Amino acid sequence: MVRKLTKQNILDGVGRRESLYIKEYEGEVLIRPLTDGELTKVFAVLGNIQLKEDGTPNVNRVEIAKNLEALRVATSLGLVEPSLTQEEVADMKFGVPEFIGTRVLEISGVAAPSELKKKNRN
Repeated sequence: MVRKLTKQNILDGVGRRESLYIKEYEGEVLIRPLTDGELTKVFAVLGNIQLKEDGTPNVNRVEIAKNLEALRVATSLGLVEPSLTQEEVADMKFGVPEFIGTRVLEISGVAAPSELKKKNRN
């Protein structure tokens, strides 16, 4: 028997928290998944993008500048601690916003786990 979802079950999804180790800073940040509305802001940066067969965005077909900006937006929105603006995220060490943004998108159900494994830096 399939369980019936409640309103609280649905809204609890963005309450998830995950610690993510950032080797460039030798410390952890706390991230969360994005809401549907926040994901809309991320995808607005990318414009029209093609989807893969599994329904995830084909980020390999996106302009690199747009892809990096979208990951900075995802990082800014998904960071719980510390909380950073998009401008502050842009001042982080090279590659860190992309690493965090990729993980935020993955726990939001957007990025495929195989894409994260390619970027695994531990």
